[in-house]
Parts: sequence; C-alpha cells; structure tokens
Amino acid sequence: MSLSRALLLAGCSAVNSVNSFLFPPGVKPDWDSVSLYIDPAANRDFPMAVDIVLVSDEALAKRIAAMKAADWFAARDGLRKMPGGELDIVSVELPPGESLTLPGKRFGGRRVFAALVFADYFSGGEHSARLETLTGKIAIEFGATDFSVHAKSK
Repeated sequence: MSLSRALLLAGCSAVNSVNSFLFPPGVKPDWDSVSLYIDPAANRDFPMAVDIVLVSDEALAKRIAAMKAADWFAARDGLRKMPGGELDIVSVELPPGESLTLPGKRFGGRRVFAALVFADYFSGGEHSARLETLTGKIAIEFGATDFSVHAKSK
C-alpha cells in the first residue's frame, strides 16, 4: 500500500471517529410524557400487559423491532438477563378503563436505536409500534383489539 493511500485511509478513520463523537448514533427520546389508556372494551375485559422498550444496541434493536408482541413477551425474560445494559424495559399492567401517565424524563438520557411499545392482547396481530422518532406528549390508546400511538409536539 502506498504511503498516500495509507494516510488517506487513516484520515477517513479519524474523520469517522470525530463524526461519531460529535454526532453519536441513535437518538435520545424527547418525550414530555407517555400516557397509556386502556379502553373499557380492550382485551376481552382482562388487564393489558404493556412494555415500553428502549434498545441501545443497533443489532439488538433490529432483532427486537422485527418481533410481534407475542414473540417479544415470550423472549422478554431471556433478553432481560443479557449483560451489557442494552435494554431498558418499562412494564405495566392496566385493567380496561384505566390510564397511566409516565414522566418523559424516565425515558430520556441515553441514545437508543429503537424505542418500541408492545401490548399483550389476546387477539392475534403485530401489537407493536416504534416510538423513537416521536416528540412531545406521547399518547398510546389501547382499543378492543389493537392500539394507536399519537404525539402532540411541543
């Protein structure tokens, strides 16, 4: 390899390092609050298990983002035991007709490659959504057989 090519490659590596320092990968969730509302007709009148999952490892984020809720809830306990702290999971269970608002600061502070919500419905379906690009007040409304996510920007 020529000296000029070696210097060019070293320069690219240095630029990538500086870019990673100045512009780290991932995003920091910018949420004022996350509100959950379970419709009285939701989940055949049984409590709803909901997980909000923050993933700070890129490969793991891709793997988890591809999961349906049933797959997530089946794998969750094993994934929680993984070393390295790549997962931050907020688990709640609410009966139909109830609501809960979580402070946004609970989810801020670290960069993530994915922020997802999974709902453990009795009915089949995806029952998951990505949240990392949303800002402001996040509202998740759980209906009879599926849910929707809304963001009210700042």
